[in-house]
Order: sequence, then structure tokens, then C-alpha cells
Amino acid sequence: MMGCAFWPRDAVRPHTGPWNRWTANPILVINSRFDPATPLKGARDGLRDLARARLLVVEGAGHSTMLVPSTCAERAKRDYLVSGALPPPGTTCGVDRRPFDPA
Repeated sequence: MMGCAFWPRDAVRPHTGPWNRWTANPILVINSRFDPATPLKGARDGLRDLARARLLVVEGAGHSTMLVPSTCAERAKRDYLVSGALPPPGTTCGVDRRPFDPA
């Protein structure tokens, strides 16, 4: 889960922008509504800097959809990775269970 934490500090050729270039494929940004580490406002702000991206909001708390189970978000990720299909603008996904609910 923390693989990035051990990367070398200095990248060989870091990309410093611009970020608003048209990409060969659209970018899918997924963010939980109540993510304490990466707030939804940050995802929305970042989306405005990208030329071709879509935001999918997971209506839950916690960081990353790996830790906030959502069948809907997993389906959207799969569709995006397999066929490049993006969810419609404004799409939100519910969570399968909330924090502290019995497993």
C-alpha cells in the first residue's frame, strides 16, 4: 500500500507541467466525498487543470476506493481500464458499507 513512500526522492525527468494538454485517453479521477487525506475540493481543483478528465465521487468516508468498498466505483474503474469508458458527468457511487458497520 505504501510503495510510493520508498521511491527515490529525485525523479530522473520529473514532469513539471503543463498539465492541461490533451491526452490520448481521458483521465478518470476518483475521490471519496469525505476523504481526510485528499479532500474532494482538491480533486475538483485538479480536474480543472486537466484538459480531458472526469470526476467520479464515491459517497463515503475514508481514503481511496481500495479502503472504501464500492461495487459501483469498482465497476466504473473496470469499465475505464478495459474499454476507456467514462461514467457520465456528475456520476456518484454509493458505498457497500460505511465505516464501523459490521463486516
